[in-house]
Amino acid sequence: MGERPVMVWKNTIEQAYMQKPLLHVEHLEICRTGVRASGSESKPLLRDVNFSVYPGEIVALTGPSGCGKSLTAHAIAGMLDPGVVVTQGCIYYNGEDIIQFHEQRWQRLRREEIALLIQQSLSGLNPIRTVRAQLTDTLRLNGGRLMRAQKELGQADAAPSHTASQPQGVLSRMRLMLNRVTELAGGRTIPGQEAYLCSLLRKVGFADPEHILSSYPFELSGGMCQRVLLAAMLSSGPRLFIADEPTTALDVINRDKVLALLLQLREDFDLTILLISHDRQGISRIADRVLEMTPEGRMQP
Repeated sequence: MGERPVMVWKNTIEQAYMQKPLLHVEHLEICRTGVRASGSESKPLLRDVNFSVYPGEIVALTGPSGCGKSLTAHAIAGMLDPGVVVTQGCIYYNGEDIIQFHEQRWQRLRREEIALLIQQSLSGLNPIRTVRAQLTDTLRLNGGRLMRAQKELGQADAAPSHTASQPQGVLSRMRLMLNRVTELAGGRTIPGQEAYLCSLLRKVGFADPEHILSSYPFELSGGMCQRVLLAAMLSSGPRLFIADEPTTALDVINRDKVLALLLQLREDFDLTILLISHDRQGISRIADRVLEMTPEGRMQP
């Protein structure tokens, strides 16, 4: 990465408050289809949620299970389940109300501006395609953003690493078969893409990115797959990154590693981060602000 001025993040956040919020949620209410704000026997899933996130901040949204934290995250990314809709309120991203976006505009927003890392990261990867093939597909979707991102990350991060030995036995035969399928379907990278993908994987904590690129998701742990998916999301150069329970089911050591990684990624990629978690004690160590929701789906006063 190129030279950047050294700044204390506290001062950076204070400067951010002088700007307009990057994300502003106002009186947000979410219901199931047919359930309205008034005259309904069913209670809204989420009601009167208000908060703002300023550029460069890490804001944590916490609360008990079932209070609507993940629902809020999915609403911001335009990924509510069928039958669940926003019935009141606004979600402003960069000053524009995005609730009324049609699907094409939502897809563009998710591709270029907002990234959502879900809890079930394994479901975001195709088990029978290599990491290289899947990340290459992501780069193709992002088009011209590759060259800008390469410049930001710097080629120093793209030094080659040693490739681990191939697995033996049944896995080896499976790999040979899948590799042949991948070759027939495309999924090869050009040198610039390969260097960029290696640099991205190093940024998310992989010491041997070339080995990861040649691996299939079924050969990686859940935590490794989560980091691969994180790298895929970062390849698009998002401004707002939403991490939904990224430390769930992790021990204390690995939890702290993930939180430290988010801090580093904020600096490396100029990210604004909305962190969803029920672990208030853990996230309070890295968050600039912690917002709490009540069991009824409201914001804590």
